[in-house]
Amino acid sequence: MNTQGITPTYTTITADRRVSLLVRNRFDSALTLLKPLFSKPDAFNGTSLYRAMNQLHQAYPDLSGHEIEALVAAVVRTLQKRNGNAG
Repeated sequence: MNTQGITPTYTTITADRRVSLLVRNRFDSALTLLKPLFSKPDAFNGTSLYRAMNQLHQAYPDLSGHEIEALVAAVVRTLQKRNGNAG
């Protein structure tokens, strides 16, 4: 059986958890930073999302674009659930 080039699943999961931990550690401060931007119910649009990603990129230059997108998505989901707009 040829197993060259196959990455064990556990190493991928461990790496994902480390990245997720970094993003999780920044969630509360990101929520505080972005909450005013999304304070109005109609604020969940492309312009606000772009501004949110830009603000997080400035606040956390060590995060990748994918991590910033994940963080913005998590903040938006949280705010929508809190406001009763979980649809």
